[in-house]
Amino acid sequence: MANAMLKTLKRCLSLAGTLVFAPLLSACGVTPVTKFDWLATESAPKNYPMEIVRGSFISPDGYSLYIPNEKTIHSGWGSMISSHVVGSDLKSLPSRMEIEFFSYTENVFYKGEFDLPYDTIVRLFNDGYYSSKEEGRTTYGRIMVGVAPGGSVAVWLLGTNKKTEVFFGKADRTQDIPWTRIYDGSEITREEFVHEVLNDAVSIENINALKQNGIPFELWDSYRVHYPWQPVIIADNPPPFIHGIFYFNGEEDNLRYPLDEPAPSTLRPIPRRLYYIWDNPDGKVSYPKFNFDEAEMFAAFKRLCPDGLTPLKLEFYTRKIDGVRKYAVQLSNEEEVVVLEKMYMGKARR
Repeated sequence: MANAMLKTLKRCLSLAGTLVFAPLLSACGVTPVTKFDWLATESAPKNYPMEIVRGSFISPDGYSLYIPNEKTIHSGWGSMISSHVVGSDLKSLPSRMEIEFFSYTENVFYKGEFDLPYDTIVRLFNDGYYSSKEEGRTTYGRIMVGVAPGGSVAVWLLGTNKKTEVFFGKADRTQDIPWTRIYDGSEITREEFVHEVLNDAVSIENINALKQNGIPFELWDSYRVHYPWQPVIIADNPPPFIHGIFYFNGEEDNLRYPLDEPAPSTLRPIPRRLYYIWDNPDGKVSYPKFNFDEAEMFAAFKRLCPDGLTPLKLEFYTRKIDGVRKYAVQLSNEEEVVVLEKMYMGKARR
């Protein structure tokens, strides 16, 4: 039996090479590993600056890795900010998280302790995924926590071409954290400091919108609603991969194209942007990046799939007409079509 296991291990290692062996070990029936080379990082939504006061990912064996803190963060929901290289290369995966943070738009502290889905995290790290950028199987290398107004807290696993949400919860308001954890000077008051940070981090237009409409506390919950939709590329020489789908809930994926048979019925969040590499019929290569308007996308999905069950197609038209590339996108069910007129091409705005 020992020889048989050794042969299996050698076969897996020969397949895996030197990059990522855990997914293949798991697939070959060897006991999955629970230590990986991973780092902690943080995230917060644009226009809603936050600051993590203190935070840690805690593993079942007692290992603790701190979450980067003590800076104003607002890069975009699901967009990583810091990457502190600390600890040993191989670390235990977390089963718990403790977090304390400050919301500048509310002038409020939050605090929470959460159990994380440890078995799911271990399985996802072990299974890994296919990355079109890496041109092979790989696995995650970071665990990111996102904090938002109202105490919203999300945790994602990050890798090349991939972000997967594994937790979403709510922290509680607290008055146990002293203001000196944010600002220990005496030159200006708390209100003046918060005002300065907001003016630096948020445009006047968005500050006025917040004053007029208030903070949309349910926004980050709404991002997590999934619909049964599939991307359809209508083009000469369709690409073999959709290299990046970035969703409003902070997740990211890459897909082989055409999709696998079960994929059309797959539930997915609403996409924020999508891109692929297109070989033009004239031999040139293009990199179309489709960026979507948030209000238009959510209205279209709700209109065409009010029950959350109606299958949808997000159709991408990529043509070259009279030497000029033309792009368009529409969302459809079997009875109705909505042309996404506010879609724009180019670099995504988070």
